[in-house]
Amino acid sequence: MPATTRLKLLSRNQRGFTLIELLVVIAIIAILIALLLPAVQQAREAARRTQCKNNLKQFGLAMHNYHDVYKSFPIGHQYRGWFNGDPETNPKRGGSAYGWGWALLPYMDQGPLFNLFWAEQQAAWDQPGPNQQVGQENVTLCQTVLPLFSCPSDTKPSNQNDAAIPNSATSSYQGASSAYNGYNGNNVTANNIPRRRNGIFRRTNSGPPAKIRDITDGTSNTIAVAETRWGMQTNGLNRSRFYGAQDNNGLTGAQGASNALLVQGEWAMNWLQIEGNPQPHRTAGSLHVGGAQFLFCDGTVRFLSENIEHTSTPWINLNSAFRTEDVASNPNAPFFGTYQKLFARNDGAVIGEF
Repeated sequence: MPATTRLKLLSRNQRGFTLIELLVVIAIIAILIALLLPAVQQAREAARRTQCKNNLKQFGLAMHNYHDVYKSFPIGHQYRGWFNGDPETNPKRGGSAYGWGWALLPYMDQGPLFNLFWAEQQAAWDQPGPNQQVGQENVTLCQTVLPLFSCPSDTKPSNQNDAAIPNSATSSYQGASSAYNGYNGNNVTANNIPRRRNGIFRRTNSGPPAKIRDITDGTSNTIAVAETRWGMQTNGLNRSRFYGAQDNNGLTGAQGASNALLVQGEWAMNWLQIEGNPQPHRTAGSLHVGGAQFLFCDGTVRFLSENIEHTSTPWINLNSAFRTEDVASNPNAPFFGTYQKLFARNDGAVIGEF
């Protein structure tokens, strides 16, 4: 075969892609990537959600171990009782400001950290205690970051300045304190169902620490710890803390600041300030799609939909629109939505599937 003929045959066999063929290949690759990315993102979120669930389970185990030792759950916030958290010896404001999370440290393999705190002084105490090395004052210890505090889906910083405890470690979780906070002072009872101070964790001016026997609604129907998320407020912050919380008011103690440790069922889950929530720092929520995870008093962790039944208006009086039925026509109309019922340990309300 002549050389020129062989060259012609080779050139025909080595023909490249046409422009149309190349574009088709690129389009197919783009479609495959578009299909793959959501699956990868969903897998990553599933892993983050599992880690968050494990964090909450650790809280549940620690709570029950604490209860085995002290026959009660911890104080939610040591709000009154100078330094020692005892409202009997000093009922005025001025508590040591420690929270339920600080009390659980020995039951979460953090005994050495717990022992470094000078418990006789406030969480914001800035002098070393008798068993501490120089510089390990309570403020510094409250800055200690532990992975257990954080949901991997939460976008919060690890530390943030807050009131009397600067650069304190942030948290993605708060204790459940009540079905309703009633910050407007409305603390009446309707149909023998209390509005306030009916959760698992309470501050020291709200009664003694709760015991399992006090959970008359059943441990599987009562929330113990709720997820919170960063950015509920329009300023991009929230106040969720773990060790303790204290307003910046000198040495008058833990006046205020309970909303950094405790959350209520009063405000709907994931209801942001930009959407009209007047109290976003008292609101549970998460960046998991569609709801948040909650630890119940029986140690289980359940994901609750953000669309769960909730009486969305604040309760100003017995005739306001918070009831699903008019009070005048039915005095026994429901007082709580399902969401609020789960925050109360003893409201006596019947709860269906949720």
